[in-house]
Amino acid sequence: MALPREKLVLLVGSNPLPNYLTACALRPKQVALVHSGQTKAAAERLVAALKKALPEASFGYTPLSSATDADKVRQHLTSQLGADWHLNYTGGTKVMAAQARLVFAGGNEAASYLDEGGKGVPPRLRFDDGTEKELADFGAAIDLETLLRLHAIELKNGRSDSPNGPIPDDIDRILEAVLHEPELAKRLYCEGKRMKDGRLEELRERPFRPADFGLTLSASAVPERHTKPEVKAWGEFVGGIWLEPWTGARVRELTGLDPVVNCVASRAGAEFEVDVALVRGCRSYFISCTTDARKYLCKSKLLEIAVRSRQLGGDLARAALVCLADDPTTAALAAEIRDVWGATNTTKVFGLSDIRAWAGRNGPPNLASLREWLGN
Repeated sequence: MALPREKLVLLVGSNPLPNYLTACALRPKQVALVHSGQTKAAAERLVAALKKALPEASFGYTPLSSATDADKVRQHLTSQLGADWHLNYTGGTKVMAAQARLVFAGGNEAASYLDEGGKGVPPRLRFDDGTEKELADFGAAIDLETLLRLHAIELKNGRSDSPNGPIPDDIDRILEAVLHEPELAKRLYCEGKRMKDGRLEELRERPFRPADFGLTLSASAVPERHTKPEVKAWGEFVGGIWLEPWTGARVRELTGLDPVVNCVASRAGAEFEVDVALVRGCRSYFISCTTDARKYLCKSKLLEIAVRSRQLGGDLARAALVCLADDPTTAALAAEIRDVWGATNTTKVFGLSDIRAWAGRNGPPNLASLREWLGN
């Protein structure tokens, strides 16, 4: 591997994350972005992000009239790819990558692609002269907000704490009760829905009383002295939201980093949520949480988080579902998602047995399964 060159050519595709990480790794002084009409907006978002990461660099756009016509792509790139450039051909269409590599005159040591890695294999830049270097050794990294902005997604504030709302101790008390009696989660979900949807007057007549469910929580009754927003917050909490911050705390315990719990994002006015999100180095981790144990509902959430994670982080992303499904259901879900996806970063399914192990239900807390997933 030769020393990085001062000029870098990037082929821009629908996911600009590999381009961003490559530029952050090689740190060129000049960047040329080859893009089609369909990826012009992605190229512009990429430049906006890179200007913050590489403030001394200059950027230029190289638009193609066609990204799928091999002859037009070849003719265009022949005049653009000088011998003093470094070519990274990770992104773009297959035609763009093939033709760019065909006409590039810079030598094998100056051509590279980003290998996202897999189980036990960290992401790295592979150079065509046979050498390679891990992205971590370059110091290349990204944060969650930048990752979302590469996709024109804005990070918004999630749920806010209420002075009359649940406290951290309430999470542990519900968890302990649910692990002792998993069917309690279903009853709490139904109660939570009643609290969210019901009229305040009706709820005052028949408030939520934790003792009726065998629970001792910070509020002995809701909605006594509570406003409707506070009642709704309690309804969401007892209905299953409690699992999100508890799972986030386990991630924090292992990584020392603060994940975003209830990650609310918006794109073109449409909102979506990821229950727990973490970016560490160049990998992103997205977790969906549900207190349901039914296979069809867990599968729906499993597929949703699998698709969402790949949209945002591509093969660098890792996705998981945390649910209350028993071992046979968890195994069936894992087999089905593995058959559908067929990739090294197949979405992980954590079930009731995993949660019990993490909580130390039958011994000391054992986070081995979560640690293995986070280590991928």
